[in-house]
Amino acid sequence: MGRSIALGFARHGVDVALAARQSARVEAVAEEVRQAGRDPLVVPTDITDPAACRELVGAAVDRFGSVDILVQNAHHEGDWTAVAEARAESWQAIFDVNLYGSLHLVQAAVPAMRERRGGAIVLVNSGAVLSNPPNLGAYTASKAALAAMARTLAVEVGQWGIRVNGVFLGGIMGDNIRLAAEHQSAAEGITVDEWFERRNATLPLRRMPTPDECAGAVLFLCSDLASAVTGQHLSVNGGQWTT
Repeated sequence: MGRSIALGFARHGVDVALAARQSARVEAVAEEVRQAGRDPLVVPTDITDPAACRELVGAAVDRFGSVDILVQNAHHEGDWTAVAEARAESWQAIFDVNLYGSLHLVQAAVPAMRERRGGAIVLVNSGAVLSNPPNLGAYTASKAALAAMARTLAVEVGQWGIRVNGVFLGGIMGDNIRLAAEHQSAAEGITVDEWFERRNATLPLRRMPTPDECAGAVLFLCSDLASAVTGQHLSVNGGQWTT
């Protein structure tokens, strides 16, 4: 998702700052951004570190003059443990990324946006908030808290022309879902193709969206086409659930 969002912005003429913990991965995306015609800023960042988030925003302001858009896409996938058996320490580690990491980035970016009297923030979220899958209690709770934070933030910063929205994503055709398909199809005694056929058959559109399609929703929320949209969450999931 991070790759598709960055490339989507670059292809629409936006200068991008790329941040991730793994330097090799972010550098690979940076090269693709260069091929798309933009010169990206690359800042290896751990969003659980407030100082690192401030350094990221400061570097973007120094390089580009301002911060117009913030997209927070990093996430912790959870501990895959039932709530009744979970450890508080595990929940804390998940919240440190999914909630507090976003909080650190928002607190670093809002002053720069307030100074320019405008901006767009998108916090990438999950359909787990709506579907409550078993063994993902910590992940779901952290994402529900993130959604609440986005709505409250939208009310607070709208006076400065800053919009805040989120996207609820479901299954996405990419590496993660293919890995899950391999494990689950083996457990069910079917082929990977058969597993995808069954999964897709449950969706109104009969297919899972691609990362680029999901990125399109993020770009829309950051564009002038969504200039009157704030405090909202857009479900992008092939119709997996409706709200």
